[in-house]
Amino acid sequence: MSSLMPDTLNPATLMSRRFRPDQIPDLTGRVAIVTGGSAGIGYFDALALARANAKVIIVSANEEHGKQAEAEINQNISENGSTGSVHWYQVQLGDLKDVDKVAKKLAQELDRVDIVICNAGIGQAPYGMTSDGLERHFEVNNLSHYVLILRLLPLLKKTAEKAPPTTVRVVMQSSEMHRVSPNNVQFASKDEINKEADGSLLYGRTKLGQIYFAKQLVKRKFASMSPDKPILAISVHPGTVDTEVQKAWTESYGNIFGKALENMTRIVGKSAPEGAEASLWAATSSGIYEGNWKDFQGQYYTEADGKPGQESSQAKNEKIGDNFWELCATLTKEILGEELR
Repeated sequence: MSSLMPDTLNPATLMSRRFRPDQIPDLTGRVAIVTGGSAGIGYFDALALARANAKVIIVSANEEHGKQAEAEINQNISENGSTGSVHWYQVQLGDLKDVDKVAKKLAQELDRVDIVICNAGIGQAPYGMTSDGLERHFEVNNLSHYVLILRLLPLLKKTAEKAPPTTVRVVMQSSEMHRVSPNNVQFASKDEINKEADGSLLYGRTKLGQIYFAKQLVKRKFASMSPDKPILAISVHPGTVDTEVQKAWTESYGNIFGKALENMTRIVGKSAPEGAEASLWAATSSGIYEGNWKDFQGQYYTEADGKPGQESSQAKNEKIGDNFWELCATLTKEILGEELR
């Protein structure tokens, strides 16, 4: 399987460890789910997994983009001689009942799930509220993925029983932007997360939440599983990446300062295929295996096969991580009428 794009010479890529698509092992018979798989990093996650012969489910909101991505990727992999496939499901991540409905549908229709890449999200966009009465960054980037994973958990565990050891994995697309999360964040209440704030701070807080979620999944759901049939949870930083998410700088800060930030990040950033490398590594690397998987469990990585434990001290605060989990559970009860935990 050849590389999806030629190597580039941008500094962000030259300074990162690489994990190219041709390093992905054969995924025949495996099923992967990629949220936000119709554009940007998620698109190239889905494409690479399908070219490695996986059945890939992409979930996203925009019907036009979703169907276009499904058609493009299926044509690409057919021309490439791969046996994988891509199937698009529509979901509104800012509507928790819709997320719950689609998650239940996937759990019912699929006979296995080997990989979930939680990639979808709102960037550094201005503050706003969802129809559920929640700050939109938090609901879309954090709470929706909490519901998705917990609804899929029985199927993930079932898959782990029959899959090759260490190959069932949940990957959270976090970011080094977690470092700009407000230093007083506690995830203690709905009122706290609903307070109006700068878009970058709100985005950073959700990236902090994604690190917490991976750690909490390990602590609460995966630690008690058989060490011979584990499920791994890993969070990663894709790098600064030139995708449409960068438009959020202009949306938040206007046509002068915001546009300058957007242009700068696009110039120095990785391409979207390169940005997908960290999540693809975490999801598929055969370098994570029976003899060493515990070294990777629950860790945060700033690049493919990088050094673990480089997250902020705030991201290592287990008490705030516990608060994050409890807040998500409380909000599922409030919105869905059923507490997921």
